[in-house]
Amino acid sequence: MAFVDFVAPALEFAKKAVADDEAKDYPNAFQNYMRSSEYFLTAIKHEKAEARKRQLESKLKEIVTRMEAIREFLDKQAQEGSGSDGTAMRNRKAGDPSGDDEKSKMKANLSEAFVAEKPNVKWDDIAGLEGGKEALQEAVILPIRFPQLFTGKREPWKGILLYGPPGTGKSYLAKAVATEADAHFYSVSSSTLMS
Repeated sequence: MAFVDFVAPALEFAKKAVADDEAKDYPNAFQNYMRSSEYFLTAIKHEKAEARKRQLESKLKEIVTRMEAIREFLDKQAQEGSGSDGTAMRNRKAGDPSGDDEKSKMKANLSEAFVAEKPNVKWDDIAGLEGGKEALQEAVILPIRFPQLFTGKREPWKGILLYGPPGTGKSYLAKAVATEADAHFYSVSSSTLMS
């Protein structure tokens, strides 16, 4: 069976849609978002890896949210009719999707930088690092499982900083904590936080 890449055309149409969106050509942006979403749906359908599938679903959700905003805007614009005087003011009041560009760009950059996954790493999977495991269990797992122990002046830790050279098990420890706490693991690079 030949490998067919559905993600590349999905991203290509998404880029075109964003360019149209920034140029305020909303009908074309909507069409390109629609094509992009169709490719993303096909990619999700054929994807085997769960982590990758969740990434694609997250991106699809962003696109669909944007499509809904554009559709609302176009519907309101069609109801109001277009006029040469005061159109910009009406568009802004009607929910012009280009309203807060800087904030939306920041959200888009952050959503691409974060990788969320639901890991399946047990404490027994980690060799050594007994001190780190005990500290994390005391700081994170105990307050979640037994909140009645941490009342009054006895408060749980506010946080733990895991530091060290690459390959020493920091991310693995964090994944084990996420598994034990039945939570998502968010992976963010330090360069993303600094920029």
